[in-house]
Amino acid sequence: MAAPSSPEKTMDKRTAIFLNSAYITSGSEYFPADSEKLQHYIVDFLEKEVGNDLKSLRNVGDLLEKLTEENNVLERQVLTVSSSAPPKVSAALSAAEEATCSLEALLQKEQFISNMLNQHLQGAQPWMDNLGQLLNQVDTIERHMKYLQCLQHIEELSAAVQQCLMTSSVWEAIRAVDSMAALDAGLSESGCSHLQDFLRETLFFWHKIIKDRLASDFEKVLTQLHWPIISPPTQSLTPTANYQEISSQLELLVTQLLALQTSDDLLSQRTLAPSVSPTQPVSSATPPSQAPPLCLPIQIMLLPLIRRFRYHFYGNRQTNSLSKPEWYLTQVLMWMGNSSTFMEEKIQPILERAGATISARVELCRGLLSLVQEKVASDACRLLYDDMLFCHLVEEVLQFEKELRSNHSYPAVLPGLLHLLLEDTTLQKWLIVEKKMAVENGCHAVS
Repeated sequence: MAAPSSPEKTMDKRTAIFLNSAYITSGSEYFPADSEKLQHYIVDFLEKEVGNDLKSLRNVGDLLEKLTEENNVLERQVLTVSSSAPPKVSAALSAAEEATCSLEALLQKEQFISNMLNQHLQGAQPWMDNLGQLLNQVDTIERHMKYLQCLQHIEELSAAVQQCLMTSSVWEAIRAVDSMAALDAGLSESGCSHLQDFLRETLFFWHKIIKDRLASDFEKVLTQLHWPIISPPTQSLTPTANYQEISSQLELLVTQLLALQTSDDLLSQRTLAPSVSPTQPVSSATPPSQAPPLCLPIQIMLLPLIRRFRYHFYGNRQTNSLSKPEWYLTQVLMWMGNSSTFMEEKIQPILERAGATISARVELCRGLLSLVQEKVASDACRLLYDDMLFCHLVEEVLQFEKELRSNHSYPAVLPGLLHLLLEDTTLQKWLIVEKKMAVENGCHAVS
């Protein structure tokens, strides 16, 4: 075989140098110098650039110079990057070290402050315990002071009422009693049961004294005005003698009794609440909806009528007959009719001037109806086993209800007597009797 020519030797030498490089790059790929992939790449590259034409070997020198130049350019770029990178990296490392040192200093400071705070808290804990005990003592003393102040206020109000009654300053006494009632409402949510009991006993004591005094004076004035009117008035209700004086006394007493209404309602609720058990069945005489209590002047005006009603229609009186419910029903209707003029002319103007939004006539009817409701409920229970008397009672009650609503203009929103017939036991009895009478009437009609 012929010896290789000089160009071939040069190519082999330079190729060996090229192959002995540590890494060869192709585009974005990097190959180790001893890798098989690198060798295949170089062979493909030479075949592409030189081929099988031996004449093209003359271009190998140019190709090698070109590659050498590219390699030098890459080396210079690498050197440039290498020379500029260390200062930036050093600066970043220095900044990181400074940040680390600052963070360590802050952590040490935080630990120091935390230790100081814990020491301070431990040292202050006894003071805090002592302060808590002192605050509890102050709170206890403050509650005791308020308790004593409230007790003193009650005693002052009681003394004020007594002084006012001694000097006949009824209005001042009523205002003091109203203050007691307001104080009682304020203490309703507290746990001071003994203080509440003392206040209510004091309130009840003075309220009763004032109410009895006003009621006595009011009854005297009513007597001069010929109250109660139990028969149709045959003459003018206005008395001829000392009319102005009696009218002034009437208005003063009615107004004072209205002012006493708040404490009267409060005491009535306190009295009725313990007597009503949650498990106790509701009486049939109780209306479906609880109406507000009667105003105090009307309550006093009803007293003589209540006494007359109970005298005639309870006990062993001949007028108390189960077969004659129309007697007491008619009597109550007569009282309503006979008293309507007096209530509208004498009492209603006083109520309006006092700012009370109630009807004197309707209030009187409500009070009389409570008597009739109690009586009808009692009689209905006793007549459940007597069909004839029961039917008669139902007829009279229906007639009473009709006349009450039509002739006396009693408001439909207020209960009358009809709801008593709608109680379960009474309603069942009513339906049975109606069915029985319908069957009997049908049989009579057929026969």
